[in-house]
Amino acid sequence: MTDSDSRKKNIERNILQLIYKPSEYSIIEFEKPDFILEDKNGNKFGVEITQLFLDESSARLKNKPNYLNDIIQNNKLDKRDVGILNVGEIVAIDDNGNEIPETRSMGVSQDLPQSPNRIEVLKKLVSSKNYKLVKYDKRVQFIDLIIYNDGSFISGLEIQKQQILSYLKKQESANTLISSFRKIVFIIKDLSKTNANFILHLKK
Repeated sequence: MTDSDSRKKNIERNILQLIYKPSEYSIIEFEKPDFILEDKNGNKFGVEITQLFLDESSARLKNKPNYLNDIIQNNKLDKRDVGILNVGEIVAIDDNGNEIPETRSMGVSQDLPQSPNRIEVLKKLVSSKNYKLVKYDKRVQFIDLIIYNDGSFISGLEIQKQQILSYLKKQESANTLISSFRKIVFIIKDLSKTNANFILHLKK
């Protein structure tokens, strides 16, 4: 296993354990699906982990080793990201819109999609995973899907955050998402709190 593969698997395991605690399940690393779990009654099922990025530029920023530093320090920008990722001074602001002292630093920014477009990205991801599900190992009857997002899905204006969360909570309540996965859990990192997440069960 390469360093990149090992890093990816560690990330997947950390995401998995947000929902399935090691004290309650025996966990086996696998491929297609990413993990096989067994509960204390001997019931086995698979879990597939995927991360949701708003676009390919966001995915490269997150997954390409040292890409952020290469952009800021060496101006090494992937040609696909020209005009999308922008280097500049970034400052943190408080809830009242005031600058927080001594938080200025160089960083990379990009325009965020509007709320309907973000929802469409989620729908396309689920559709893509549904299509690939037929190729997964048949030794487990049920497979659950966990989708993780770093907080960008609800970042931006507070009204956007509330609109998106409202939509997702309605979907959670309706439980009408069509998929061959037994369950679909959407985890969104809550950037306003440390070690906190929004956890939404899109299919129960």
